Amino acid sequence: MALINQAFKHLLKSLRPHLVNLVESYKFGDSVLMSAIGNSYGDIYTTHLDWAQTSRLNDEKNGSIPDGFMEYLMPILQGKL
Repeated sequence: MALINQAFKHLLKSLRPHLVNLVESYKFGDSVLMSAIGNSYGDIYTTHLDWAQTSRLNDEKNGSIPDGFMEYLMPILQGKL
């Protein structure tokens, strides 16, 4: 099994440089692929920032922020020690 995993990783490493071009050649819409790397307007950083800001993990209303984060970690992150 270890040899199969090693061969699979080697195969993926050799295919990776060609896969983005292959996928982009089909002209899928941005809503189909859900990838910031191959989006139609090319600004991957804005897309990643938008995804991070709208992530359910950053939603205070639904309680996904751990207890104590705002009290203890946010002052450190904001430089207010």
